[in-house]
Amino acid sequence: MLAAPIPDDEAQRLDDLRRLRVLDTPREDRFDRITRTARRQFGVPIALVSLIGADRQWFKSRQGLDEAETPRNVSFCGHAVLQEGAFIIPDAQADQRFADNPLVTGAPHVRFYAGMPLHGGNGHRVGTLCLIDRAPRTFSADDVAALADLASWAELELNLYSVRQATEVAHDREERLQAIVDNAGDAIVSLTPDGRVETSNPAARRLFGGDGGIGRHVSAWMAGDSREDLLAVMRNGAARSLSGLRQEITCRRDDGSTFPAEVTVTRMGTAAGSGYTLMLRDISDRKQVERMKNEFISTVSHELRTPLTSVRGSLGLVLGGAVGEIAPPAKALLDIAASNCDRLVRLVNDMLDIEKIESGNVRFELVPQPLLPLVKGAIAATEAFAASMGVRYALHEPGSDLRVVVDADRLTQVVVNLLSNAAKFSPAGGCVDVTLSVADARRARIGIGDRGRGIPADFRQRLFSRFGQADASDARARQGTGLGLAISKAIVERLGGSIGFEDRAGGGTEFFVELPLVGEPPRAQGRPGHVLVCEDDLDVARLVCMLLERAGMATDIARSAAEARARLAEHRYRALTLDLGLPDEDGFSLLRWLRARPQTASLPVVVLSARDAPDGTGASAFGALDWLAKPIDEARLLGAVRLALRSGESRRPQVLHVEDDADLAQVVRVMVGGSADTVHAPTLAQAREQLEARDFDLILLDMGLPDGHGSQLLASLPARNAATPVLIFSADEVTADVAAQVNDALVKSRTSSAQLVALLQRLMGVEPGHTEDA
Repeated sequence: MLAAPIPDDEAQRLDDLRRLRVLDTPREDRFDRITRTARRQFGVPIALVSLIGADRQWFKSRQGLDEAETPRNVSFCGHAVLQEGAFIIPDAQADQRFADNPLVTGAPHVRFYAGMPLHGGNGHRVGTLCLIDRAPRTFSADDVAALADLASWAELELNLYSVRQATEVAHDREERLQAIVDNAGDAIVSLTPDGRVETSNPAARRLFGGDGGIGRHVSAWMAGDSREDLLAVMRNGAARSLSGLRQEITCRRDDGSTFPAEVTVTRMGTAAGSGYTLMLRDISDRKQVERMKNEFISTVSHELRTPLTSVRGSLGLVLGGAVGEIAPPAKALLDIAASNCDRLVRLVNDMLDIEKIESGNVRFELVPQPLLPLVKGAIAATEAFAASMGVRYALHEPGSDLRVVVDADRLTQVVVNLLSNAAKFSPAGGCVDVTLSVADARRARIGIGDRGRGIPADFRQRLFSRFGQADASDARARQGTGLGLAISKAIVERLGGSIGFEDRAGGGTEFFVELPLVGEPPRAQGRPGHVLVCEDDLDVARLVCMLLERAGMATDIARSAAEARARLAEHRYRALTLDLGLPDEDGFSLLRWLRARPQTASLPVVVLSARDAPDGTGASAFGALDWLAKPIDEARLLGAVRLALRSGESRRPQVLHVEDDADLAQVVRVMVGGSADTVHAPTLAQAREQLEARDFDLILLDMGLPDGHGSQLLASLPARNAATPVLIFSADEVTADVAAQVNDALVKSRTSSAQLVALLQRLMGVEPGHTEDA
C-alpha cells in the first residue's frame, strides 16, 4: 500500500478547510441530495462528500457507507486532492498503490474509485466528491464531465455554508457587542468626522440627559477650556491614527451642571474622513477621593510634622545641656524618647513621600548629568552612619563617565537608602561594594552589595512592599520604617528605570538600580558629535541639551557670547546651536566672529531664535546651516544638528535598507553605488538593533516584513535615529496616515532606478550624480 504524500500547500489547504467551518457538523439534506443523485446517476453502491483533514478523511455526506470517517493514510481521496481533475482507479486490485489497502482487502471492498476535487474559498483542494464500486469498471469522458458538474454543485454548497456560518457568527458578535455597549457603565458615543453625535448608549443619556445629544456637535458637552482640549485630542487621533487618546476634561450636562470626566478618543478605521468613538467616564467620585486624600496628607503634614519637629528639637536641646546637667537615669529615658521621635518623623516623612510619588504629585526635575558625582555624594552622606556600624564603602567605577537623565535629589535619596540598608545588614568590619557599570546598550547600572545573611526566601515577594521587614527580631535590631524600598522603587520607576536584587556569590545580597543612558555607553564607538549650545535661558538650554543627548550627542552650554568664545578657544566643537538674543552681544556679531577665525570658519551653526528668519532670506545668508524658530520642534532640531555634524565629516552617508528580499537589497546597493554605504536589515528585529547601535542618514523601508509591518518601526524609532529621514519603498501604496509620518513613499513597481537614486541623494543631502570611491 502506498499512502498519499502530503501536498506542498498542506498548511494553506488545512487553513482553507478550517475556514469552511464544516468539519464534524451534522448531516444536511442539501449535501445528501448530491450524493443520492450521484449514486443513482452512476449506479454505484457508495457516493461520498469527503473532506481531508490533517490525519483523517471525514464524510459530510455518505450514501452506502456506515463509517463517518477513516484514516487519511489509507484513503483514496488523499491521492485525489494531489491533482486537479478527476482521479480514476478502474481496478484497485490491479493497482500496486492500492492492491493491499485495507479498504480494498476488507470492507467496503473498494475495486473502483472516481474522485473529483472540491475547493475551499481560497482555491485549495480540501476534499472530493467520490464514487466507489465493489467491481471494476470503466469511466468515460462523459462520466468525468458529469462528475465534475456534481462536484461543482457540492463545492458551491460547501462555500455557501461557510458564508452562512460567518454571517451568523458576525450577527452573534454584533448582538453581543451591542448588549455590551447598551449595558456599559461608561458613556459610549460615536461621532461623524466633523464631530457630531451619531449614536449614544443609555449611559450617555443618563450622564448628559435628554436624547444623548444626537445630531449636536460634541463640543456642546464641553465646558470652558475643555472644548479646545477635546478638539485637540481628536485632531491628534486623526493625524496619527492612534488606538485611543485619553484626557481629563470638564463636561456640561443638558441642565447646565458640570462634572469632571475622563474621555478616551478612538479613530474609527484608518481612512481619511472616518469618524470617532468617545468613551466618557464621570470621575467625580475619584476626584472627591483624591481631594480627601490630599487634604489628609496636608493635615498629617501640618498636624504631625509641626509638633514632632518641636518635640525633637526640644529633646535635642535638653540632651545637649541647654537646661543644665541631666541625671544619668533621666538621660537614658530622654535618649529613648529622642530615638523614637526620630523614628516617628522618618515614618511620617516616608508615608507622605510614597503617597505623593505614587500619585504623581511630586515634581521631578529631570536633567542629563554624569552618574558618578551623584553616587559619590550619596556615599559621602552615609559614610558616618556606616562607620558607626563598623562598615566601610568601596567604590568601583568602570562606568565613570556614564550619563543619565534623572532628578539628582531623588536619585540620591534612592542610593542613600540602599547604602544605609547595606551598612545595617553588613557584619561589623565588613565592606559594601558600590559598582557603576553598563547593564546593556541602553541602561546604566548602580550595584550596591553587602555580605550580610541574605534575604529569606519567604520574604522576597514582599521586599518592595510598604512596611516590608523580614521579621520582628530583624526590625528591632535594625530600626526603620519599612517604607524605604517601596519609596525607592516608586522613584526609580518614575525615572524610567528599574530596581531589583540578586544573591552574591559567597553570600550576601546586591541591590541594583538600572537607568536609561544618555547617548551610547562608553564601550561603544563613541558619541556622534560634541555640540555647543549657546543660549542664555537656562531652561531652554537644558531642554536643547536633553533632546540632543537623548539622540546620543554630547553637549556643553554657553550662556553668553563671551562664554561661547572661551569654550570655542579651549575645545574643538563639531556644531553650534546659537540663540541670537544673547545678553552681552548680538548673535549675528558672534556669528561674524566665528566666520572670521580660521579655527571656526567652517563650524556648522544652527540658529535657534524666538523670531522667524527675515522673509525671502535663508539661513545661509547669515553664515548658518539652518534657522529654527522657537518653540523648538524636536525632529527638526535633531535633523538640523545631524546635518551639521555630517557637513564637517568626510564619511559617506549611511543608509539602512530594511528589506526582506536579499536580491533587491543587493540591487539597491549597486544602484546607490558610491553615493552612500548601505546596511541591509531583512527583519524588523534586525532593523531595531542597527538603529539602536549606530547613526544613519536615511532609512529605506519596505512595509511587508517577515516579523511585522513596517509601520511598527515608524512608531518606535530609537532616540538616536528619531529624526533620521525615512523613505518608504514598498510593493503597495501606503495609507495617508503612514505617509504623513515619513519624508516620502514610493511604490516599487512604479519607481525607476533613476527616480529612486535621485530621491535618496536628495534626502541624504548628496549632490545629484555625486559618488565617492569606496
